[in-house]
Amino acid sequence: MRLKTAIAIVMVLLLLKVVAIVVRGPSPLIWDSNYYWELGQSVANGDWLLRGHEVAYRTPGYPWLVGAVQAAFPRPMLVLVCVQAVLWLGTVCITAQIARLISDDSRLFLWVLCGAVLMVSSAIYLSAILTETLFTFLVMLHLWCAARFVRGPDLASGMLVGLTLAMAMLTRPVAMLLWIPDVAFLGMDWWQDSRRHSGKRLELRPVLTGVATAVFVAIVTLSPWLMRNKEMFDKAMMTEFVGRNIWIVTFQDGSGAHLAFPQTVAAERLKDAMGSERWQALQSEQLWRETWTVSNALDASGIDDAEIDRLMKRVAFDAIAESPVVYGRQTIRRWVNFWRTRATELPVQAADLEIPPGSLEKQLPDGRHFAGQVVWGMQVPLIDTAVRYRASNSLAANTLLMLLTGIATMLLVVRPATRASGVWIALVLSYFCTVTAVLEIPGYRYRMIVEPVMLLAIVLAGSNLLKTRGEQNRSADTGPGSVPS
Repeated sequence: MRLKTAIAIVMVLLLLKVVAIVVRGPSPLIWDSNYYWELGQSVANGDWLLRGHEVAYRTPGYPWLVGAVQAAFPRPMLVLVCVQAVLWLGTVCITAQIARLISDDSRLFLWVLCGAVLMVSSAIYLSAILTETLFTFLVMLHLWCAARFVRGPDLASGMLVGLTLAMAMLTRPVAMLLWIPDVAFLGMDWWQDSRRHSGKRLELRPVLTGVATAVFVAIVTLSPWLMRNKEMFDKAMMTEFVGRNIWIVTFQDGSGAHLAFPQTVAAERLKDAMGSERWQALQSEQLWRETWTVSNALDASGIDDAEIDRLMKRVAFDAIAESPVVYGRQTIRRWVNFWRTRATELPVQAADLEIPPGSLEKQLPDGRHFAGQVVWGMQVPLIDTAVRYRASNSLAANTLLMLLTGIATMLLVVRPATRASGVWIALVLSYFCTVTAVLEIPGYRYRMIVEPVMLLAIVLAGSNLLKTRGEQNRSADTGPGSVPS
């Protein structure tokens, strides 16, 4: 009874935090936010597969959410922010449920909720028209479905695993190889189970049936989008965006490799497609190192979106082949920086811009706008203070959290009872970190996706340490010389 009361109290605190963030208002539309709003409008008008947008570097998952809200409600921006607040709370509850499922200890549900009370930066993103909140929710929902499937494989669980993986991929294609940690989790759990029950035949049929169902459901869910891209770009693909991503980490400085432009056939083709005059203009001020400057210049030359990305990818790979050591060294640096990069900038909300509530502000002086939506926003001192002193903006705090997560994950892997789930968590964390290090300049937007998994690892490891200590104390109490009660 006391546990349920404590859970209820912490849930109220989380709800109040989320409401306070919503009250601070929406984030203005700019760059990706503005484009997602436009894609949502296309979905609201019936273009569910975005055929009216000849782009190969977006997926429809988040525009489907934006478009559905735009079509159903007269004040879609307000409703969308509220929906994303529910998704953030849902992510926390799903993480808590995974902890309880793995540990068979209801107290860990409370521990995760308490940890989530301290999470500020990721919660601020619920005010922005960006994929982060939805994608994090779908990733954790998929991991919960995978954990349930490992605990008891059946047809229904297999369907949910496939559906949630496909929806995560349609929101961000980076999730496309997330099945690898799932298979490792399933395989290791099966191996440990077979060792525990040596001589007993374990039923394999429900596992194979469930896996086949997951694969089938995922393929069916992805098929319309793959067919759309096959029709528009002659290739059944999720997206073509690797070229633009790899261009950043190959040619830009800072965390990028800052490599020289290669002298290869693909490089000459890129310059020819762009035109000598435009290329010289970009070369004079080193603007060719900027991804979207090159992409927009190639787009102006008439090349389709998918081919632009493929051409940029070939040129970047040629440059990497000429200087693999430099690129590899910077990739390792980005791998470490994935965990340590500070959240220096969070989405700005209407309250920060001092816009009068209820106004139909269409354009701000710096180009940001709210698409003519009714704007609301109120300063909340407690949230303002929490954002100002957020731990994610501290290099020392991020480094400490990195070390704590690493130690916690290793403790899970070392302990036989949690080895399978520990390997699963380690692979999930390593997967997102490695993909980001290879293709992106590290930023908080990428790390916040795995924050719930980091919290999960720390809570599970902390519980194991307490259990181990308790077992040692009981063993000492019942050892030689002890007095039985």
